[in-house]
Amino acid sequence: RLRKRLGELEVRMGRRPKLLVGKPGLDGHSNGTEQIAIKARDVGFDVVYEGIRVSPEQIVASALEEGVHLIGLSILSGSHLALLPEVVERLREAGLSDIPVVVGGIIPDADADRLRRDGVAAVYTPKDFELDHIMSDLIDLVDRQHAAE
Repeated sequence: RLRKRLGELEVRMGRRPKLLVGKPGLDGHSNGTEQIAIKARDVGFDVVYEGIRVSPEQIVASALEEGVHLIGLSILSGSHLALLPEVVERLREAGLSDIPVVVGGIIPDADADRLRRDGVAAVYTPKDFELDHIMSDLIDLVDRQHAAE
């Protein structure tokens, strides 16, 4: 079902949707990030995996160079309130504010609300463990963004 939806979106867009995945900051626990990257690839996204310990500058440079449609970041270190607004601001400065940014990690509800107010499109925590549901959300985000262009 997810592959079919993504395939239909690819036809409408004229190219395969591309997702950039990475872990900004000093956090080195990459298991969840890798699961998302693999699942996204399996449902049909082109995936750019930046790995661990990437800076906001590296994320934005990669988004620009790779022509991504969506950015998915994982932060378990507690630095989400510092790093994510910086990523969103740097994307805006680079003319890429149309690229949705999603984040997963150990993020309290109050912080998640603040991140959404600061421009993060979606926040996932350990209670959001159903990968098919997350993939469906990611497809929806790209679809809405493409429709708005």
